[in-house]
Amino acid sequence: MPIDCTSNLTANITFDCANAPIAGIEQNVILINKEDIDYTNVTLDTTNPTLVSNLQLKPGTTGYLLTGVKQSNGKAWELVKKESAPDKFKHTFSGVIFNPGAANKLQASKLAMGAKYVVVIEQVWKGEGSADAFEVLGLKSGLELSTMTNNSKENDNMIMFELASVDGYEEVTMPQTLLDGDYAATKTAFTNLFAQAAG
Repeated sequence: MPIDCTSNLTANITFDCANAPIAGIEQNVILINKEDIDYTNVTLDTTNPTLVSNLQLKPGTTGYLLTGVKQSNGKAWELVKKESAPDKFKHTFSGVIFNPGAANKLQASKLAMGAKYVVVIEQVWKGEGSADAFEVLGLKSGLELSTMTNNSKENDNMIMFELASVDGYEEVTMPQTLLDGDYAATKTAFTNLFAQAAG
C-alpha cells in the first residue's frame, strides 16, 4: 500500500509556559566526520523522524571538540521550498576558532577539503526534563564548509567559519533532537565525543 507523505497535522502545537524558549547554545560543540557515522546503527524514533535515540560512530572513530566561549558558536535552520518535490531544510552552523595558530589552521584547512560533517550542539533551552537539550545538524546529507574568514582588524583576529547544507542537498527534517535514554546519558556521550572503541 502506498505511503501518504503529505504529513498532515496530527496533534496540537502548544506553548509550555514552564519551559519558555531561551536563546543560544552551550559553549562546546562536537564536529563529526560524516563518513565516521555508523548509519546502520543510528536509531530514529519510529513515529517521530526528528528524534534520534542513538548516534553511533564506526569502531575506532571519534568526534572532535570545538571549544566555544559565551555565544561564539551558533546554529540555524530554514525551510527550503521545492517546486516539484517535498520541501527540505537548510542547516547552518557558525563557528569560531579562537587561536589562529598553526595547529588550528591545519584543522581549519582540512575543513576546506570538501568532506562532509555532522554537528552536535547542546541548546541553552533544554525543554521539559532536559529531553530536548541536544540537536544534530546535517545527519542525513552532511554539512560542508561554506565560508571561512580571518581579518587581523576584526573579531580579534579569530577565524570565523560556517558549515552549511549544500544547495540541492538539504536535509529532510529540521535539526534532529538527540536523546539517548535521558539527559545524563546523552551528556556523557557528548562529553566523550561519541568515541567508539576499535572493534
